[in-house]
Amino acid sequence: MSGFTPLSHNLVMPGRDPTIDSVRAVAVVGVIAGHWLVTALVSGPAGLTVDSPLRHMPDLAPLSWVLQTLGLFFFAGGFAAARSKTGLWHKLTRLAVPVAVLLAAWALIIVVSGMPGETSKTVIHLVTSPLWFLGVYVVLQALTPAMSWLDGKLRAWALTIPVVLTVVGELTVNEITVITVWWAPWQAGILAARAGLRWGLPLLLGGALAYFLLVRYAGYPVSAVGGTGEARSNLAPPSPAALALAAAQVGAASLTVRRANSRLTRWINDRALMLFLVHQSALLIVVLTAQAFGVVPGLHTSPDDPMWPLLRLAWLPVFTATLFVLCTVPFGRTRNH
Repeated sequence: MSGFTPLSHNLVMPGRDPTIDSVRAVAVVGVIAGHWLVTALVSGPAGLTVDSPLRHMPDLAPLSWVLQTLGLFFFAGGFAAARSKTGLWHKLTRLAVPVAVLLAAWALIIVVSGMPGETSKTVIHLVTSPLWFLGVYVVLQALTPAMSWLDGKLRAWALTIPVVLTVVGELTVNEITVITVWWAPWQAGILAARAGLRWGLPLLLGGALAYFLLVRYAGYPVSAVGGTGEARSNLAPPSPAALALAAAQVGAASLTVRRANSRLTRWINDRALMLFLVHQSALLIVVLTAQAFGVVPGLHTSPDDPMWPLLRLAWLPVFTATLFVLCTVPFGRTRNH
């Protein structure tokens, strides 16, 4: 029995659903933990540069299948957009202020601190890199009325449209997959908001099989994220393998995730987009502050040592505490509905 089946009994109820809140919380935690575990800032003569343990320890790649949870994030976003009564312009204005404050704050820090050029480039990259997600999120929000119309006309068959467009885009202009790959889980979220999602097992098995076949026979990377040193990435732009992983994760969530109404789940959901926006800033604050004490293991050292992942795990509570502080400032509460 799918974990989302009860949604079919709540078709007239607008707004949030505890099951989807649980999915979104899992997605947020996965993305943040994944970034913190693979983003190594290595201290060198020119400043801090970015590296990844996946480049040195490819056996860790299967962990990315669990921690790259963008598909779940977009699935929850599609569900929320389908139930939401809030206008697009109001949603945009609620995002514009924290984005502007974040960029202005880091611009001031870079100028005032006089940090080395290489470090400033790294800071700019990590602060701005989450903005691609917000861009795609806004586009899908704007297209939700059309997607809801497709869902009403085609039902579950509407999911085939972004899948086909992803395949076509991969063979022609693959930049369009930046939209089409994430359109698929968004469309699945719209479907779940209307009628529940009862195809958890087929999605899980079909997505996992497709990912295996694409990696084994089509040359796609094993890792679900970049930074491995390979010329090809499953995220830049998103590949059919990223779509297959999203399908498998939505299927797994529909089979396993249950309703939760805990204080932590509510806190994460009230700040989901803000958490995504500033989580790399939390890492940067800790790393840059620790530079006052020299080269700190797990923060400034190369991720080419098998001990590095364990050292980085030990720093996660510090990153989390810093992120909590960032998200309790007045603009930190940014709802998703």
